[in-house]
Amino acid sequence: MIGLALILAMQAAPQPQPQPNIENTPAPWPDHERELGMVDAYTTDSDSMARRTMSAFAACVVEGSTDKASALLLSDFRANSYRSGIQTMIRNNDHCARKVGLQGRLKMANLSFAGALAEALMKQRAAPLNAQLARAAASPAAQTYSFTDSVAMCVARSAPDQVAALFATTPGSAEETTAINVLATPAALCAQAAKARKPLSISPAGLRAMLATASFRSVASMKEV
Repeated sequence: MIGLALILAMQAAPQPQPQPNIENTPAPWPDHERELGMVDAYTTDSDSMARRTMSAFAACVVEGSTDKASALLLSDFRANSYRSGIQTMIRNNDHCARKVGLQGRLKMANLSFAGALAEALMKQRAAPLNAQLARAAASPAAQTYSFTDSVAMCVARSAPDQVAALFATTPGSAEETTAINVLATPAALCAQAAKARKPLSISPAGLRAMLATASFRSVASMKEV
């Protein structure tokens, strides 16, 4: 997998614009609050086909369990109930696994699956996603639960067009890489605003999922348009 490390700004003073650094291995997820919440310490679903299969699986799950998926993603991902809820949702949807052609159980990182659920839920909404994100940004931000979550919420609120463009790409595609590169600057500015104490290395799958879960909570805080 081609991992993308976003080296985010470390000081409040103006910094040179960061450039994405291409790596050849998945990058660690250094958000201890998320690790304690048993969401993801590492993003392991690095194969593009596996990510696409997971997206199809999540879309099937959302089709049959929209309310349950929505309620779960609106809850605090640090709680044990969130972790168990994610795993229960995976176990209870074997028919979706068969539908997407899985021969056995698809191993999924919690954050990555939650991100796929969030994208599927946002696709059900009527208005264009960039318009929804922009409208949500005009209201108080939805609650966040960790440092990286607050950075993701900031990016979703400050760059709605670019974030929506990311979700319009296929996981693992060249278009996804381009969309992620475009988000390097707003991500760095949001990390700087949040007073990041150290660089954050985030894989493409991890960044997309992080933005998806934050974006879903942001638009879900608004009424349907």
